[in-house]
Amino acid sequence: MCTAACHHGRSEAPSAPPQASGGADVVEQIRKLKELHEAGILTDAEFSTKKTELLDRL
Repeated sequence: MCTAACHHGRSEAPSAPPQASGGADVVEQIRKLKELHEAGILTDAEFSTKKTELLDRL
């Protein structure tokens, strides 16, 4: 039986938990975003928005 907190049947990924390594993880995520941006997968606006969100975590 499912409870109120159950995510049964949902395919969405859970929110990322707070990072223990803090800044190092944020920097790595920005590097990955940069690769996606350079490959043309992310627009300038998408890259900038996500980068700002990640930097706000520091």
